[in-house]
Amino acid sequence: MAQITLIEAVTQALAYEMAHDDSVMVLGEDVGLNGGVFRATQGLQEKFGELRVLDTPLDETTIAGVTVGLAVAGMKPVAEAQFEGFIYPMMEQIACHAAPASPCRRCSVRRGVAASAHRNITPKRTSTCSPTSLACVW
Repeated sequence: MAQITLIEAVTQALAYEMAHDDSVMVLGEDVGLNGGVFRATQGLQEKFGELRVLDTPLDETTIAGVTVGLAVAGMKPVAEAQFEGFIYPMMEQIACHAAPASPCRRCSVRRGVAASAHRNITPKRTSTCSPTSLACVW
């Protein structure tokens, strides 16, 4: 078996998934033309086009928000954050918007008002009930 770097493995995995599933796309800062800051997406834009390998503005909250919206709409977006320090503003988008939009839903009915959009989101629920989670703990 040939030895490859982690970055090469990520690139190969993304290329494989994108070739086999048209709903998979990559978005982030410089992921298209430049191939990402660590070159994990190098060559993908040429192979799959600008609509599936999308360069975004320098704004992690927008990247996360667009990713959540795409996932809710049925796409399988892969968002790239260049550095770990920028994960926190992205996680706010995921915790506030992706977790409530996940298949794990309940509707609070109090005093005759059904308010599924305003249900109580607890930290326990947010961390255990995300679009990719298999179980939901209440």
